[in-house]
Amino acid sequence: MSQIGNYIVGEQEEGRLPEDDGQLDPEMPEMPASLTVRLDDDMPIPEALLDRSDLNKRYGVLPFTQMNIGQSFVLDGMTEKEYIALRARVSRANKRTEARFALKQENRGEDGVRGRVFRVE
Repeated sequence: MSQIGNYIVGEQEEGRLPEDDGQLDPEMPEMPASLTVRLDDDMPIPEALLDRSDLNKRYGVLPFTQMNIGQSFVLDGMTEKEYIALRARVSRANKRTEARFALKQENRGEDGVRGRVFRVE
């Protein structure tokens, strides 16, 4: 919940807000001043953030928009981070398009993770 939401709920619980009749009340309490956020210049970026996976660099643009129902593609030799990135990509494709995709992990070994993406609807 936002700070304003927390403030309003707190005021309601304490009985300091009038009953809501749908009209704006000029007697409403003032909201607290917003917090000040300080920017840090001397904090190094963690290596884990710099090592994020870019599937497009390694495999090219993934063909979600060209797939028909029943088609699939496989990505082989992925690192754990790349597999997680692929899972997120499938989730985003499901939200952005009317099509539905599913991810199946086919193999996990020393040579990496093999994952297959299916268009199911």
